Amino acid sequence: MPQYGLKYRNMKHQGRHDFRFLDPRKPALISTLLFLLAGATWIAAQAPDQTAPTFKVSVNYVDVDVTVTDANGQFARGLTRSDFELLEDGVPQKIEAFSLVELPNARPGGVRFSGRVVPADVRSNRDVASGRVYLIVLDDLNVSSFRTSQVRKNARQFVEQNFGEHDIAAVVSTSGRKQVAQEFTSDPARLLAAIDGFIGQRLRSAEEERIDNYYQAQLLSGLNEQTQTDDPQNSTTVLNPITRNMSFDPSNLEREQRAVGVLDTLRNLATYLEGVRGRRKALLLFSEGLDYPMADVFSSAGGNVIARATQDALNAAARANVNFYTIDPRGLIGMSTDLLETMKTAGPDYAGTDPTRPVGTPYSGVQALMAEMRLTQDSLRTLAEGTGGFAAVDTNSVSEVFDRIVRTNGQYYLLGYTPPNHPRNGRFHRIEVRVKRPGLKASARRGYPSPSGKTPDEERREQATRRALDERRGGSTDTSMELRAALNSPVQQGGLALSVHASAFRNTAKDASVALTVELQGDALVFAQQPNGLFTDTPEISYFSLNEDGRAQRGTRSALNLAIRPETYQRVKTLGLRLNTRSTFAAGRYQLRIGARDPATGASGTVFYDLVVPDFTRNPLMLSGLLVSSSAAGSVLTPQRDEISEKLLGAPATSRREFAQSETLKLLTEIYDNLPAQQARQVDLRVRLIAENGQEVFASRDSLANGAGGAKPWSTFTYVGQVPLNNIPPGHYLLRLEAAHTTGGNTASVEAVITVIRGN
Repeated sequence: MPQYGLKYRNMKHQGRHDFRFLDPRKPALISTLLFLLAGATWIAAQAPDQTAPTFKVSVNYVDVDVTVTDANGQFARGLTRSDFELLEDGVPQKIEAFSLVELPNARPGGVRFSGRVVPADVRSNRDVASGRVYLIVLDDLNVSSFRTSQVRKNARQFVEQNFGEHDIAAVVSTSGRKQVAQEFTSDPARLLAAIDGFIGQRLRSAEEERIDNYYQAQLLSGLNEQTQTDDPQNSTTVLNPITRNMSFDPSNLEREQRAVGVLDTLRNLATYLEGVRGRRKALLLFSEGLDYPMADVFSSAGGNVIARATQDALNAAARANVNFYTIDPRGLIGMSTDLLETMKTAGPDYAGTDPTRPVGTPYSGVQALMAEMRLTQDSLRTLAEGTGGFAAVDTNSVSEVFDRIVRTNGQYYLLGYTPPNHPRNGRFHRIEVRVKRPGLKASARRGYPSPSGKTPDEERREQATRRALDERRGGSTDTSMELRAALNSPVQQGGLALSVHASAFRNTAKDASVALTVELQGDALVFAQQPNGLFTDTPEISYFSLNEDGRAQRGTRSALNLAIRPETYQRVKTLGLRLNTRSTFAAGRYQLRIGARDPATGASGTVFYDLVVPDFTRNPLMLSGLLVSSSAAGSVLTPQRDEISEKLLGAPATSRREFAQSETLKLLTEIYDNLPAQQARQVDLRVRLIAENGQEVFASRDSLANGAGGAKPWSTFTYVGQVPLNNIPPGHYLLRLEAAHTTGGNTASVEAVITVIRGN
């Protein structure tokens, strides 16, 4: 029978906590801080000049990932360190690190139920090294609004069909819109949600502006003045001020600023990924390219600025070993939308003005638009080929493009060496990798640049980048340097395995309480045996948060001073260690960053947990998150306890989602009925266990009176239920709780994926 409890409130805890644990143990609370998820921000080209510390940059280790193919273009396996020769600036270098990286073929993560993929509600860092690292950049500043749906379609296709179970990716737009921002995650649903927020906002074509100018010049030509002389052939026409300025592009300055902003964004993102070592990193840029010259410093007033910003982006990618892959959503070039727009009002063969010739001189508008399109395509090729990636232009088959990206980032050799000391002169140092075996071809990064001096404008942009990165760095000041570095890495670290589950409950009308469960892998913890027979260790736990603007908030460090008996020690080594705690924060989109470190070994691990905390007053009927426990959950040592939920469940909540048939699941959720108290009603609650084929293997139903039949009205109802697994066949199941008003059609649901296995 289900059990019912009353609404509870959590205690707030902040600051540093040290816990001494002796058998018999005493519970203590560890505070958690959640940080608000924020996407990368477009650093404006004209950032204000502010004083910021300058850090010297040095290259003390160089990663070189190498793809080796045979005559048939197939990846060549079985090579050893001795098969490679690595040169920098023509001088052989000692290969100090060598490994073969061969990741499994990407397959979508999550479990599919009735055609719908349901992501796991638990995050772990156990397989972080077996996935690819992607950064999806949606260039809304350089994609026409007409192709918004095409970019969404292409980017969604990559995630839905090519994003592997252990891959991680982030989404960002070049304009910095928060609706198109997702921090690195392994959850495809969150990536898709960010992609769906994309809206193209490219400026109108410069050639279209000139075409309009041509026709306006024709209409205003009557305002020109002609001066006659004795020789009719020497008559002159004095242009009126309006006609005289027809060749000017009023958006030229904004085009320049946008181009610099996009290039700075790419540089910033590459710099951010520089901290991810020992892995190949792919940046996928969905863009129609820059309609501004990237190499010709004499073609425009901002040409020199664009050229330097381009080189800065390429240099940053080289330092971080990031490959750019550029995908043009226009596909095969034919009748572009720009050309179609032009043809609405005029014949395209005479629809432009050549800025190098007198105003009003007709020339081919078709040729002008095609030349502009080639310019934008060249910018995509420059960015891709300059970083070791490739440009997908003039193609309608993105499936082949995505397959190639996945293959390239799943099979390679990773070489590492310490480079010579170089002066800070900005010189590019060329890397060449050769394979000694005949018939094989090696493809690797081209090199890296030494640091160099910067112009005042470039220094201002770099200061803005440093400030943005500094605002993202968090962790309490007493957190160990090693764990703090792991927490601030762009991606999860897997040195110490842990799993995390977070679930939100209503606290007050303005905030929510999050129940957090953290479980550490026990056999990775190293205990010291003391003369009195106890085993001791001091695992370190640290948290920090980012707000909506991406600024790090005050962090918290906790230490578990464990001193346990031999029988408990054996249990910890087998089953692990669990922490249950709570934290209070406002409704919003968050990412929980939790790090753990064992000082005995120095091993650190981090988990990044994406969490949406709803406004629990928004809808007439809502459910909190779901806490899961089992009849075997009490076997895991839990020095940090959430007494409220444990009292209701009869056991600590667990992040484990694999249960034996001998166990009984225990469930906890809260129902929030936000209709007026004077309105009597019934709430139906169903608990269902659904197999992958859609078959329902378990179901229970309860009817809750709310002011009906003399029952006392309530706004919050705590539900505790049980699901026996003894008759459930092994396999994956969807655990789903559904609440509904018996009248009015208001519904709410919460779900989790579990796995049932044989045995005890």
